[in-house]
Amino acid sequence: MDVLTVFANSDSVFDDHAVVRVYWCTGLHRKKAIDVRLALTCQDLLAAAEAIAIRYLLGEENIFNANRTGINLKIVASKGAIKKMAKQSTQKIDLYEYGYPILTRYGEAEIAVSKDKSWFPTDKKLLDVPLIHGESLRGIEKIESEGMGMVAVTRHALERYGVYCGTLDMNTSWKNLHRRLKCRLNEIQLPSRVMLHKLRKYGEAPEVWKHPDNPLHYVFCPKNDYRVLVTVFNKDPEESEIFRPSLANR
Repeated sequence: MDVLTVFANSDSVFDDHAVVRVYWCTGLHRKKAIDVRLALTCQDLLAAAEAIAIRYLLGEENIFNANRTGINLKIVASKGAIKKMAKQSTQKIDLYEYGYPILTRYGEAEIAVSKDKSWFPTDKKLLDVPLIHGESLRGIEKIESEGMGMVAVTRHALERYGVYCGTLDMNTSWKNLHRRLKCRLNEIQLPSRVMLHKLRKYGEAPEVWKHPDNPLHYVFCPKNDYRVLVTVFNKDPEESEIFRPSLANR
């Protein structure tokens, strides 16, 4: 099992931003730190910095491998809010924006909380500490899709995909959906009554795409420079479960 430990230890507040020092380690010998820059409007600077560190180290730096998901992964944070976010029980709403991949791509990961600082590297052992702009990593993780450009996937869409495809876990759902979205899809027109139903549900006119050889339909809400996959349905678009993009489409 791969184990990533993060600990946001201190923050420095400036006129228009804050910088949080986050120590991190994997194994016994890889012990480093990053500085995370955040807006002063952030509800919980230390928890947000840990969430950013997790998604940056796993998804940008690929400290384990480029295709890492949550299977056989343990994330140890120092802030209980990270574990609550993974269970979708925290009241710190903006924390979901900073750590959204923990709900999707790393949804199968084991989340633990530890206050142990004994492993911290000394200042002498820290060489260059990179500065990460946390606000630029805010929101749902995006992937490149052929024909549609950048696409973001909500947890709801990932769960619905798993239901229709019968995947065993979120790890398999993520990898399968990631691969499916990289294939070319065709935009289709829904009947007017269905489009009105979707308009009432999402508050905006969605786009519906599908592969010509597969019955799954993918519902996207277009944004300025990307599309958000909000749900998936199989033939019957009249889903009983209501999903509200305003709560998750960051």
